[in-house]
Amino acid sequence: MHLIIAEKNIAAQRIAGILAENKKPSVKREEGVNTYSFDDKVAIGLRGHVVEIDFEPGYSNWRSETHTPKSLIDAGTIKKPTEKRIVQLIKRLAKKADHVIIATDFDREGELIGKEAYEIVRAANKTVPIKRARFSAITKPEITSAFANPAELDFNLAEAGEARQVVDLIWGASLTRFISLAAKRGGNNILSVGRVQSPTLAMIVDREKEIEAFVPEPYWMISLDSEKEEEKFEARHTEGKFWDKESAERSLKGTKEPLTVIDIKEGTRADHAPIPFDTTAYIVAASRLGLSASNAMRIAEELYMNGYISYPRTDNTIYPSSLDLKGILTELKKSPFKREVEWVSANMRPSPTRGKKSSTDHPPIHPTAAAGKGDMDETAWKVYELVVRRFLATLSPDARWKTLKYTFDAGGEPYASTGQRLDYEGYRIVYKYSQAKEQALPVLAAGEKLPILDIRLEEKETLPPPRYSQSKLIQVMEELGLGTKSTRHDVIGKLFSRRYVEGNPLKPTLVGRAVTESLEDHAGLITKPDMTRTLEEHMEEIKKSILSKDSVVQESREMLHEIFESLEANQEDIGSEIMDKTAEERVVGKCPVCGKNLMIRTTKGMAQFIGCTGYPDCSFNIGLPSGQWGKAIRDNKICEIHGMNHIRLVRKGSPPWDLGCPLCNHISSNLETLNMIPSISKDLISNLHSHNIYTAYEIANENPEKLSKVTGISKGDSEKLIREADEVLELLRKRSELKKFVRKIIPPKRGRSHAKVLNMFFDAGIVDMELLARADKKTLEKMKLSAEEAESLSHEARLVYNKALLKEYGVPAVSLKKYFDAGFVTPEDFCYIHPAYLSAKTGLNIDTVYKHAAIVCEATGVRLPEKISKKELESGRIELLSIEGLGEAMLEKLYMAGIVSRKKLCSADPEQISKLTGIPSEKITYFQEECK
Repeated sequence: MHLIIAEKNIAAQRIAGILAENKKPSVKREEGVNTYSFDDKVAIGLRGHVVEIDFEPGYSNWRSETHTPKSLIDAGTIKKPTEKRIVQLIKRLAKKADHVIIATDFDREGELIGKEAYEIVRAANKTVPIKRARFSAITKPEITSAFANPAELDFNLAEAGEARQVVDLIWGASLTRFISLAAKRGGNNILSVGRVQSPTLAMIVDREKEIEAFVPEPYWMISLDSEKEEEKFEARHTEGKFWDKESAERSLKGTKEPLTVIDIKEGTRADHAPIPFDTTAYIVAASRLGLSASNAMRIAEELYMNGYISYPRTDNTIYPSSLDLKGILTELKKSPFKREVEWVSANMRPSPTRGKKSSTDHPPIHPTAAAGKGDMDETAWKVYELVVRRFLATLSPDARWKTLKYTFDAGGEPYASTGQRLDYEGYRIVYKYSQAKEQALPVLAAGEKLPILDIRLEEKETLPPPRYSQSKLIQVMEELGLGTKSTRHDVIGKLFSRRYVEGNPLKPTLVGRAVTESLEDHAGLITKPDMTRTLEEHMEEIKKSILSKDSVVQESREMLHEIFESLEANQEDIGSEIMDKTAEERVVGKCPVCGKNLMIRTTKGMAQFIGCTGYPDCSFNIGLPSGQWGKAIRDNKICEIHGMNHIRLVRKGSPPWDLGCPLCNHISSNLETLNMIPSISKDLISNLHSHNIYTAYEIANENPEKLSKVTGISKGDSEKLIREADEVLELLRKRSELKKFVRKIIPPKRGRSHAKVLNMFFDAGIVDMELLARADKKTLEKMKLSAEEAESLSHEARLVYNKALLKEYGVPAVSLKKYFDAGFVTPEDFCYIHPAYLSAKTGLNIDTVYKHAAIVCEATGVRLPEKISKKELESGRIELLSIEGLGEAMLEKLYMAGIVSRKKLCSADPEQISKLTGIPSEKITYFQEECK
């Protein structure tokens, strides 16, 4: 059997489909993992890394006195599986394999993943030949060629990837633990520090400091308007920026009519077609489509996996001679870009454009298959179109502009005006992303005199340096040697997930700034690119066999030891600095009651709220959604009404949820509940709000005298308002109980959400469990429930409601479970079924059963059942069992009819007893004769 191991499931599926040619691979699912079989071949996909590097056992306790953060520098590492089912399945398949080909992505990360797969196979099969398939696109020509000419695994390249894993683990874990412990942060609030992450964050923080320290410098510019034959144009003073206002005013005053044409210069300017996409250039271009770096790479990866574009992680900007450019054009004629392809084919430049970077692993990013809009979602199509048009542009001729410059004199003051016109569109026909505007000027002749229609002296200021956009930051990271083409976008993503930066352009948060400034003060090496760049260069040398993995890892350990000397010497200062600077990140405004700070607070669970720092003297607070919806963080926007910072909920893997002003949100979310109070009015709500009373809960728990005093209503009306608020809260509690129950029992379906079902219940007056338990099944079926669902919901509702009711009456939970297990689930069962039968079926003592029956009957207003003592029941039991033919099973049935002694049996009506117990009347008569 020939085993093929790809990096992901979708890659395995596509590779199998290509290699199987006209056959369709059979899909088999084993332990949740798909395999694709054809002929004697089986393809399986990994999930990226299926093993991870971790520290040896014993280092998981962050607060260990033995294994301190510094001890992690020299800690041993182990590999452990993260996808156990995939690992086990590969081992099982490897035992049967006589040939293995690893088909992971061809880069440092892909080679490391391939090496991990190699080691898994070798653990199960020591002798099976293992080869490596290398390709840049998941297309038939590439895959067929790669599998026809397999190579050896590049262990040097894999070791470079493994070195990165170990170095990043040691740096990230040791520094993150140290800084977090110093700042007394834990759980979800740890402070992450990383080898690439920290210098990248430092660039953003340093740029913010530059912006804050920037002192704008005023300057002045002079421009004028003129015209010829009603065609207006603008001319600017050739001095450009005047740094002295007096000089600008002199030139303004000296500008006199006429505006005389002194010189005319005409020319042409070549507008070069863009070079092929490498990863960084692609991310920059995708940012103009509104995509973040992470999203741009995620979509490109999906397009690659589906065979539409080449591998998107590349440093190459030169098409290799082996790339069949005309073949790609032929393929693209099948796409909606047929017209553009035909134009390019007819006007192709002698050779494609080329950049300065060349590598041998992958070609620049280019399309590999034709696709239509229906083959993918809208955003993916935009990316695919970008890649197609960029490829076409690299094969297209340059554009050409006609340029024109007029120089003027106006009373001795020099002015100039420039214009340009697109003379030849060239690549711009197919590449619509490069913008340049035409600037038209009238036809003028030297010596021609023109009027001055208007003249302006504008005062301006120099601007601070701009914040980094994600795409610009990736460009700078590349220039400084921070990270790799495969990791830079992930680093930026981590800065967002750690809440170190926000927005785009990127702005550091308080916590991001606090961590960076403290590190810059006490361990500046962490925040500078030099050390990271050195390690990156040395990891590249592992690929070339110049350095070994162990030597580079050891070098990084020595660097860390040097850093920790400074960190440990300043641990207390670092912790206090970060805590002082980050406390502000949780302050959202002033308390409306006492004027002290309101802060975002969290409990040990998932609860979070905004509370007053004056607690317990001031108990004002505002509820927030549970932490499961995202961690609450302060936004820079300020509410114009309440002066509070807006709140945003941030959760990994989801877009942020902007709550807006917490108090505005608090007021609006509680308004519906307030309006449920019968005595409430619009004016009374405004009155309550002006005294910082916003919820029914606050009203229900208020003192009547105080409520009367702050609102101006009478004490009697206050007491009534409090009572009504309490009733509303009870109704809401019951509704909440009903909602939870319905969500648990009834699954949502297309067109039938839980919200829709519940709204139909409420409209029908079913607002709590009691009403649901009593609801007619036909009524329930009208609410988009099937007959089976209505029956199930009704049955379960009765069980839940009756259990709660019986608990309320006083039946203990332990005993209640025994009653329910025996099938006694309603209050009527306790009052109309004889206690002896209840005792026999549940195993409970007859005295206990009678006690429970008595409290239920009293609560429901039903006559108490016949009382019988334990002694009487036992005596009657012996008497009845002595009757020939009457056993335990028959005795239980007799208990059902209240027959607990020979005397009662003898005096009973056989026909009546038969109806109650199901025992034939002839049998009852026989027992009666026997007992006489």
